[in-house]
Amino acid sequence: MNIRKLFLLATLFGVYFHFTPHEALAQQTKVDATLIFASSQGESIDPALKAYEGNLKRLFKYSSYKLQGRSSANLSVPGKSTINLGSGHKVELSAQPSEGKKIRLSVKWSDSRRMLFNTTINQDRGKPLILGGPSAPSQNGNLILVLVPR
Repeated sequence: MNIRKLFLLATLFGVYFHFTPHEALAQQTKVDATLIFASSQGESIDPALKAYEGNLKRLFKYSSYKLQGRSSANLSVPGKSTINLGSGHKVELSAQPSEGKKIRLSVKWSDSRRMLFNTTINQDRGKPLILGGPSAPSQNGNLILVLVPR
């Protein structure tokens, strides 16, 4: 009888340790962040933004798009991280699980002076979320933030 209990206990530990690492991997996400300056001055799109060109032209009426900053962060789900995009811009992310391939992200975008955007979204992994940001009157354009959860 004691051998059966030991065998059962060993089997349960084996199953637990076998599945735990896989579940931990499933509870991670990477978020790519891209900061874009859009304007009506000129007619060009930064080659680094080609993947977003169709969406940018469909959503915004600008003729020029320039990469301002790009970075990424790995988050546990649930978890938090901050992405610095240069020029004082940062994005604070809080990730929560959601149904299917979606992830629930709380997004706080700020510059060195103020909060620019604060929202929570349910986003498909692999699909870009494009947020129109503040105007940059001294440069005759607007900032755009693209987030892609992976």
